[in-house]
Amino acid sequence: MNEPDIGFQAGFGFYLGIVVTGIVAIAALVAGATTATLLGVLPSTVTLVAIVGHIFAKRTRGLPERIGGNRWQRLACYVPAAAFAAALFLPALAPIEATSRFVIVTIAVILLTGVSGFGLERMAKNRYVDAITADEPAATWTWHRSGIRCDEHVMNVFMALTIVFGLGMAWAGNVYGLLWAVYGSIFLLLAHSDIGEDWYDFDPTDRWNPPEIRAHEAGLVVKKSYGKTFVAWDEIEAVRLTDEELVLERSRWLDIRCDRAALDDPEVVLEEIQRARERAERSRTPGVTH
Repeated sequence: MNEPDIGFQAGFGFYLGIVVTGIVAIAALVAGATTATLLGVLPSTVTLVAIVGHIFAKRTRGLPERIGGNRWQRLACYVPAAAFAAALFLPALAPIEATSRFVIVTIAVILLTGVSGFGLERMAKNRYVDAITADEPAATWTWHRSGIRCDEHVMNVFMALTIVFGLGMAWAGNVYGLLWAVYGSIFLLLAHSDIGEDWYDFDPTDRWNPPEIRAHEAGLVVKKSYGKTFVAWDEIEAVRLTDEELVLERSRWLDIRCDRAALDDPEVVLEEIQRARERAERSRTPGVTH
């Protein structure tokens, strides 16, 4: 395995620095340290630990792939944030005073570790996906979802309920209910009049930054703006093309439904997907997990 890139090294070091600094900060508050002491100790702690973490990540080949390829190791990135959240209940379980300083610092630590943990988990998963799909994709297409989330009638019912809910809130004296009612009314007006025709109608050329799907020998890669998701061919039970959508049926999760109107050549995409599945079937080897 290759040496982790500089971005992951920095991200891992920062994450480790935040976690250790959070432990030091809460322990110091419990011990009764002053604010001046915290301001003097915490910056140097996060810097020192971040450097150590950076060096450790650089020397540990395959670290992002190992973290990103295991669901439990990815979830472990959020364990420190959960532990710090539990620390908020320490005053109820131990003779510790729940001062405003303790609560503010703990909440800040929770937010920092949560955000940095999310960033580390995303980086690790993206690098794992890149490592197992290094080949050129057999097919690439933009994923405009179809099905219940894009169904006009479902959206109409949802907006009607929004109007009723908003009016109910307004009747109860909450002025914000009027905003919800107006929002639902405007949406229905645009959907059923010529005023919003250009805005409401689906346009295959209008991408609005949708996800992209790539078909590789190992499986599918769903590339979104914030990360990548890998779907192995083993999880795809069938692929079919209807008059309205391209459907990739999954065994354990929701099906992947792509609006046919967004595909430049649906038949070609279907053929390339089938070929990629056949190649994967011929070259499949045990022991590959994600």
